[in-house]
Amino acid sequence: MAHDLRSPIGIVTSYTELLQREWHTLSVEEIRELLAIIRRVGRKSLTIVEELLLLASVRKGQVKMTALDMPRIVAEVQQRLGPMIEEYQAIVELPNDWPLAFGYGPWIEEIWTNYLSNAIKYGGQPPHIKLGAIKQGENMIRFWVQDNGNGLSLSEQAQLFIPFTRLNQVCVEGYGLGLSIVQRIVDKLGGEVGVESQAVMGQGSVFWFTLPANNQGVSPG
Repeated sequence: MAHDLRSPIGIVTSYTELLQREWHTLSVEEIRELLAIIRRVGRKSLTIVEELLLLASVRKGQVKMTALDMPRIVAEVQQRLGPMIEEYQAIVELPNDWPLAFGYGPWIEEIWTNYLSNAIKYGGQPPHIKLGAIKQGENMIRFWVQDNGNGLSLSEQAQLFIPFTRLNQVCVEGYGLGLSIVQRIVDKLGGEVGVESQAVMGQGSVFWFTLPANNQGVSPG
């Protein structure tokens, strides 16, 4: 893992040293560009660390399934991604009602965060994203995120949820470690994950996951 983190940390270190050494010879615009690179790569490094910590907790964690307050969870995800939504001028549509389901709130928040952030980054311009859910059979609920991006080929789709072993194993550009963590989370919660997509510009993709239905109408704790 240390090897996989070395590259982004090395970039941050190099540009920081350059600024410290040459700041007096650089224009304001050049300094801004360097700071933007440092910020972007720093965010990437932080994301990698956060995903590794989450992966570790999922691997060894045993959690209690409870009734989910999905409107609250999704609202927290939107707030968490607020700056990103604003930066990309993304349009996010939500359903009027959510079917009741069981799960583990903190992990479900991470799933929505992963799916929604990917939809924002790789959607259209501007991203137009729809979230929704539908009953699947008698005992499961399928939750989904639809984007308006370029879609994915069948070979790309086949690699998205490959079980994680090393950071550089992930082959589909941009989607990274997060989807393999989503796979592990949903497996532990008794559901499935998947994607529906065609490699056609503007057709987009639908990323989904399933959870056990709360058919008894148990109220969130």
